[in-house]
Amino acid sequence: MRRIVLSFVCLLFPFMVMGQQSGNRPFWAVSGYTMELDNSVIMEVHADGNSYNEAYNKASNLIQEEQSRRTGLRSTIVKDANSLSVSSHDELTVKSQEKARYDEYLSSGMCRVYLLVQIANHPEKKVEPVNYTDEYPFSARVFVPGMAQIHKGSTTKGVVFIASEVVAVGGVVAFEGLRSSYKAKINTTLNAKDRQNNIDNANNMENLRNGFIAGAAAIYVWNVIDGIAAKGKKHIQVGNLSMNINPLRHLMIPVLC
Repeated sequence: MRRIVLSFVCLLFPFMVMGQQSGNRPFWAVSGYTMELDNSVIMEVHADGNSYNEAYNKASNLIQEEQSRRTGLRSTIVKDANSLSVSSHDELTVKSQEKARYDEYLSSGMCRVYLLVQIANHPEKKVEPVNYTDEYPFSARVFVPGMAQIHKGSTTKGVVFIASEVVAVGGVVAFEGLRSSYKAKINTTLNAKDRQNNIDNANNMENLRNGFIAGAAAIYVWNVIDGIAAKGKKHIQVGNLSMNINPLRHLMIPVLC
């Protein structure tokens, strides 16, 4: 039984690691990406330059132009080491803000910088809280093998969880059927050797069945814990993501507020 459970763990582990990995290019770094909200818009802007700084400055100017077009106000670019924001002419209320950036070098030797920004639609209204994060709010998907992982973008991991649970449950059904078959044969013969063989085979099938039951339970528990705790692909989170503690499980569970 221990061998079966250990075999499942060894089989799953490399796929779990592979399932966590994803490409470097973010989904939003494509020309024309936008997400319209009530009081703001999340959009991609990009620009090319002979250097990173040149491309970044050009993209920053595009944000400034878009912000001015949407609000009708003259704007000012404010930069720091980690981000960029565009403020209205009073320089007090931030109307646009950089949420993420991605850069790549083209075959021509030019650098292209993509910026994901949130731009206000209405100067007088507060923009929605937006984060670009790899954390996800708690979902009941964690109780269905593989669904939380697929939802978080780890498709390979999710498929492995589903396939492993199916194999484990299939093993339980198959070995229970064999156990029942051998047990039924015990009283069908008067040959002591054949009876003992059937008894031994029935016991072996029972042990294998119990091993697959333990494996199925271990995979399911692993799936639930991974579905709650593992990070996924970065996505745009509209709203505040806070952490609450469930005293029954002593796990940190994210809740969307």
